[in-house]
Amino acid sequence: MSDNPTDLVSIGEVTIPFYEDALIVQLGEDGEIYVALRPIVESLGLSWGSQVNRIKRDAVLSKKLRTLSVFVMNTQGAGQNREVICLPKQYLSGFLFGISASRIKDDAIRAKVLQFQEEAHLILDAAFTGDADSARAAMRLRYLRQGYDEAWIKQRQITIETRNQLTDEWQARGVQGKQYGILTAVIHNGAFGMKPSEHRELKGLDKGEVRDHMTGLELAFVNVAEQATIANIHTQDAQGYDENYDAAEKGGRAAGVARRAFEEEHGRKVISAKSYLEERKKLQPGKDELKSDED
Repeated sequence: MSDNPTDLVSIGEVTIPFYEDALIVQLGEDGEIYVALRPIVESLGLSWGSQVNRIKRDAVLSKKLRTLSVFVMNTQGAGQNREVICLPKQYLSGFLFGISASRIKDDAIRAKVLQFQEEAHLILDAAFTGDADSARAAMRLRYLRQGYDEAWIKQRQITIETRNQLTDEWQARGVQGKQYGILTAVIHNGAFGMKPSEHRELKGLDKGEVRDHMTGLELAFVNVAEQATIANIHTQDAQGYDENYDAAEKGGRAAGVARRAFEEEHGRKVISAKSYLEERKKLQPGKDELKSDED
């Protein structure tokens, strides 16, 4: 067995968005979400042994290092338990922040890690000083580097702020773990008539956050759905999963009614099969900019 301070059993895995990508995480029997470190270290092209030693020397991270027993299926269909060294999800950013980017040989990966670390400085400043502008600046910097325009970024920031308000409400009202994803899918399905995974598939995306590929019009209705859900939570004083599920259904349904009314009035669909960012990338110099609500 590992000499890590706590050994736990994984009760399942889920995929969550993380920094423009998708991250597979483990659900520990203690209710925490854990991230396996070795796949991340190896994808960065770094020495696994060196990184483990670095964590063990860190006064904070060393106390959070855990070993999870994860059930893994092999190609023959047989399963076995493997010990996986992990950190709680909320400490992953601290681990990445401490990586020496100069040790990463791949230029593109090194640039992305440096970008992450630069944004982390701004976000930490926002967290400790209460300066929301620093957090917005970090977000804006990331999206500009990817090729988004200012109008789209402003809309995306609005949806992120609304989303944060909603998850704060859920946390305060007893929603836990996987229930966040279920409620999100309920709202999305009510607003668009499809789950987030189906919306992602429609746009031809293998992974990542579908909202980062939405048109401005799609983002507007995401915001309507989640604001309506927040209003329902307050009206009902929703407590626990079941009552918040009901509030989510009503919020999504209200946005769906508004979407269909818009489509009938304007004779155009809100839901787009196109990725907004990919459409931006197709633009040649000298052409008109793509409007943020174009589908």
